[in-house]
Amino acid sequence: MGAPISQATAHRNHVVSVYPDRVEIRSGWQGETIEDIHLRDIESATTRGIVNCTLTIATNKGQRHELRNMALPEARQIKSAIEEQKQRAGLYE
Repeated sequence: MGAPISQATAHRNHVVSVYPDRVEIRSGWQGETIEDIHLRDIESATTRGIVNCTLTIATNKGQRHELRNMALPEARQIKSAIEEQKQRAGLYE
């Protein structure tokens, strides 16, 4: 699998990892719940707030993943990593 390109934490033990082909969201006490979102399924990634940021990942399937209470640099880092990987894959408009 390899190491993630970017990784950040959010409220309630959520860990977001960006890989070259997908975004992985782990949740739970020991990260037992794993949700993979392929880059081609991601419609947008937006940030909101300054102190306790909310990173919202919207998919083409109508799902919205809101990751609350992130630090602003971490939220921006995840957002830019998603956009960069989509651009490299030719999936971003």
